[in-house]
Amino acid sequence: MRCSLDVAVAVCLSLLPAGVFAQTPARRAGNPIHISRLSGPIIIDGSLNDPAWQNVTPFTTWYETEPADNVPPPLRNTAYLAFDDAALYVGFDFEDLNPRAIRAPLGDHDHLNGSSMDYGGVILDTRNDGHSAVLLLVNASGVQYDAVTDDQGGNEDSSPDFFWESAAHINEHGWTLELRIPFSSMRYHAANPQDWGILLYRNYPRDFRHQYFSAQIPRGGNCFICRANTLVGLEQLPSRGHVVVAPYITASDERSAASVADPLGRLHSSGQLGGDMKWTPNADNPVDFTLQPDFSQVESDTAQISANERFALSFAEKRPFFLEGVQLFSTPLQAVYTRTITSPRWGARATGKTHGVDYTVLVTDDRGGGLTVIPGPLDSSTADQPAESTVMIARQAHRWSALRRPAHDRPRGARRTGIQPPRRTRLLVAPLER
Repeated sequence: MRCSLDVAVAVCLSLLPAGVFAQTPARRAGNPIHISRLSGPIIIDGSLNDPAWQNVTPFTTWYETEPADNVPPPLRNTAYLAFDDAALYVGFDFEDLNPRAIRAPLGDHDHLNGSSMDYGGVILDTRNDGHSAVLLLVNASGVQYDAVTDDQGGNEDSSPDFFWESAAHINEHGWTLELRIPFSSMRYHAANPQDWGILLYRNYPRDFRHQYFSAQIPRGGNCFICRANTLVGLEQLPSRGHVVVAPYITASDERSAASVADPLGRLHSSGQLGGDMKWTPNADNPVDFTLQPDFSQVESDTAQISANERFALSFAEKRPFFLEGVQLFSTPLQAVYTRTITSPRWGARATGKTHGVDYTVLVTDDRGGGLTVIPGPLDSSTADQPAESTVMIARQAHRWSALRRPAHDRPRGARRTGIQPPRRTRLLVAPLER
């Protein structure tokens, strides 16, 4: 069997001493936000009428960061935070002087437009490292957006999908929003009590796009997650570190008419068995295994127009095995496109964070097939993909402290949701082939 490394092997090594990047809890500039345990059940229906919310202390200290520069917002924004043995609950009450002007079109999951939609939600740094976080946002009609983001490269990737609930409701004074985030969907360290980083957020587009946060976001700053508030009061959370197995089986039965005398034709049956397994010994070092993953497990690709296109279309990765640490594959020049791994027999992967270093190592046995895209200076061409290949992708990235970054290293650009500009990476990606 012929084996080759047919995708880029991106390995980033740093010569700086590891002691510089010792992993310590993040120092937060924002005011702490206190959370309390629920006194009763809450139904996620978009209203804040459940009696349990009445016993939760409201949070009302917000800042307008755009277009104003960290001033009190002209509209009242109130948040309520609570938890029980299974989940984190967040409620929002957003005032609007003209509720008829609320922009809340229905749309696909993960499609929010900052300049044309009212939405809000939370940004959670559950590891409390001040570098990476999960975005959970919802517009006023209930359309969800979830993504991972990090300060190191300024990347925001909406490919991962988390298990969480939300509901929104427009009323006579604005709109309300409820979130339920299971602890089983989050990664956090084994500690009691827990300290998480959190940013509460509201997007308010009218004549200008207004952005409101629970913490100040300095204009001249060069980090985003590091500005989060500290969420204190989380106690006796479920222990982390478990195995999740997702098996599947598919089967097909095909008949074709060979002749008039044989109308039923010949029978052709086929089937496939596979699945994914994730082991999380701790919050920072998950291990993934997969056996014959396929796209029938996930949502369909977003439709794209292919006519009169000079370059190849790019589709988001949705197979669970390839989504862990997906931000490590986001580089200024895309060196890794995991969709070129078309039909793996099996795969193993280790991803983690330790002593200021983020890393991922992925190995798969790909059956291949189909066409591969060959990019050119003016257009792209295709070639037959090798029938079989062994694929390895690895990357290591040092996590720079925001306090050590020079003033001239100021971020530029805009993210998908436009919440915060991206950060320029300090890493070099060296694609290798054999």
